[in-house]
Amino acid sequence: MTRPRRTPRAGRPPGRLPASHGKGTLCNVVSASERGSQAVHRVLRVLLCWTEDEPTLSLTDVAERTGLTLPTAHRMIRALQREGFLVHDPVSGRNGLGPTIMDLARVVLQRADQDELVVVAMPHLERMRHETRETVGLHLPMGDSRICVAELVSREPIRTATGVGRMYKLPKGAPGKVLVAWSEERQAILRQEKLITPAEDAALTRELAQVREQGWAASEGETIPGASAVAIPIVGPNGDVRAAINVTGPANRWTREAMAEKLPALLEEARRISDQLGTHRATPAATPPVSKAGRPRATKPKADLSAAAKR
Repeated sequence: MTRPRRTPRAGRPPGRLPASHGKGTLCNVVSASERGSQAVHRVLRVLLCWTEDEPTLSLTDVAERTGLTLPTAHRMIRALQREGFLVHDPVSGRNGLGPTIMDLARVVLQRADQDELVVVAMPHLERMRHETRETVGLHLPMGDSRICVAELVSREPIRTATGVGRMYKLPKGAPGKVLVAWSEERQAILRQEKLITPAEDAALTRELAQVREQGWAASEGETIPGASAVAIPIVGPNGDVRAAINVTGPANRWTREAMAEKLPALLEEARRISDQLGTHRATPAATPPVSKAGRPRATKPKADLSAAAKR
């Protein structure tokens, strides 16, 4: 009896396997029934196991953290290794993040618009560090978060630092408040994603109004315990807040009184950065300190130094 010939699957020549078959790429680390969002979430869960406190993990560590079986976790780790997302140390048997992660981070940190801003700001950040003797960083908004794209760490023996590439949720910390205060869009994101409660929303609205009025924000212990910070907006050519400069130090040294003393010099340096970005050409001189759209003017923001020392 002649056996019926199977009809080849549409789009594939008879007897030919897909190009990726057997190569162990991320596209085939799971069966066909697992493909889709579930498979993506599993891979992401594996990658998110690594932290600053635990930069290397064993196969068992990953399986325990993700709830995956050992064979499934092993299959995903091997695929991530082939793509350069993970590297394996044959001596310890542990895995760490690989060069592909660094390549992706470089894309975030070296975008063309950020590159220009960092180049313009760096001499001013250096002067701010010299003036305050504290750590000075440049923070940019990214969705519902902010990211530190440049930082000059204090030369004092006891100091605080954010770390380039570190992200914090808005509106936490002084730079988070600055980036949200002049942006109705970012305020809307906080409400839509329920990052703040209705009670917090009312208090935050009042705080952001004060930030806009005085032209800067301060915080203590909101993101780093024992640290205090003051942040100032950098205004772009369109009159929007492109970034925030964050000056942070130990709270027992970088006090409100110390901030109040250094604030005029910090505000002047921030104004010069905005001027170099073309803000003085794009914003009319007659623009009030805070426009109806909630955008700051390019001239030096008003600062209530006595209030700074009291809060």
